[in-house]
Amino acid sequence: MSRIVSSITSFFDRLSISKKLAFWYGLSLFVMLSLFGYFLYETFHNSIHHNYDRHLRFEAEQLLSYIHTGDSLSIDLTGYSRNAALESGVEYGTYVRLYNKHDSLIYKSPNFAEAKQALTTELPDRPEEYSFSSQWQDLPARTLFYPIMNESNEFCGWLEVTGFEWTLHEELSRFRQYLLVLIAISVAFSILGGYWLSRRALTPVASINEAAKSITATDLDKRIPVNYQVKDELTDLAETFNMMLNRLQKGFEREKRFTSDAAHELMTPLSSMRSDAEIMLRKPRSKEEYQETIQRMLTEVRKMSEMVHLLLQLSRVESVHRSKPDTVNISRITEAVVDQHREDADRKEITVQTQIDPELQVQAHGAYIEEVLNNLLENAVKYTPEGGQVTIQLQRSSGKAVIHLSDTGIGFDEETKKHLFERFYRADESEVQEQTGSGLGLPLVKAIVELYGGRIRAYSEGEGKGSTFVVELPLAEDKQA
Repeated sequence: MSRIVSSITSFFDRLSISKKLAFWYGLSLFVMLSLFGYFLYETFHNSIHHNYDRHLRFEAEQLLSYIHTGDSLSIDLTGYSRNAALESGVEYGTYVRLYNKHDSLIYKSPNFAEAKQALTTELPDRPEEYSFSSQWQDLPARTLFYPIMNESNEFCGWLEVTGFEWTLHEELSRFRQYLLVLIAISVAFSILGGYWLSRRALTPVASINEAAKSITATDLDKRIPVNYQVKDELTDLAETFNMMLNRLQKGFEREKRFTSDAAHELMTPLSSMRSDAEIMLRKPRSKEEYQETIQRMLTEVRKMSEMVHLLLQLSRVESVHRSKPDTVNISRITEAVVDQHREDADRKEITVQTQIDPELQVQAHGAYIEEVLNNLLENAVKYTPEGGQVTIQLQRSSGKAVIHLSDTGIGFDEETKKHLFERFYRADESEVQEQTGSGLGLPLVKAIVELYGGRIRAYSEGEGKGSTFVVELPLAEDKQA
């Protein structure tokens, strides 16, 4: 049995979704119509028996006036208008027998003599009307036992009236056939209609499948066709796939650009170091020349180290596998980072002004928040000329910790603003190019801020007019609330 069930399950598992749906449509309708037809048939069947019982009861009540319940139970049918029915043949006759209270047969109608088969019945135990169906002489028969009571309402005996229901059973048989044909036609139409409907409904799945097969890593600009005239779950699925493809395409393009830019940026210092090394190896050099070359190479190594450090930080920030953030005090981190940069600011006679609201907390990694502030303050001090001013404010505003970092440095124009947060981008201004940098600091800051649900904006009135960076991060207590 388990092998048969396993074979059936394996067969249905191999069917397409449209065929499975069509099968379940048909099976569900078959079960519902079968149950409905069964109850309808049984109700009609019982109604036929009930109506025929009324006919037999009428026959019995007609015979009661010819039954005498005096000293002994007797019957005299002289003058009975339906005597012909008591003498008729098998199909149309009415068969009557009379029993006394001691279950002895007193009378039976003449047509019993022509019966090819004896009518076997069992008298009821209690003096109550009782009817039942049986098969007699190869025809469906219905028998009614009618209790006979005397004038004192005492039980005297039984009147048995039997008739044939063959005509009614023919109607019942035709009704059953109609039901079976109707159920078969309905199930067939349900299967065909369900298959057509499911094929039509699942057409977008085939389109999604074909489109997905045609999309490769080198051909990510293709999209799954969406029929916006039909808004259903498959439309949502196609749109979700397209959004995923958009993200994948952007990710591939970002990684391709990142690989290209990283290779270019790392190649420059490596080429410089290789050139210096080859020149120094051509012939013996003085100690001073060796020291000068090694110093230049060390400078290039530091640039590459800084670049690799920032690349690793970006990789960690963008990785999906990262530890759960903690609740950190951004006010204390800001104060500590400002203190670290005061020495560099003092060396350039730059005034650093602070306004920090105490005990502001955010959900983040402390090291990453410190990285954000370090990069922003380092840029502010680096690109602000001597005697300038840097102002940093940390305030609570609308459930957020808002950092305003302003300087009187070189500033930037609208074109530069568009590329500020792009990897490896550095403005063409001489003031920028003269300073060391990799162009990865601000992209890292943006990635960290967005990691914690915040945002960063940059403002400047133009070149030489300073710049302002605004960072917003959700406060921890507001996030939890």
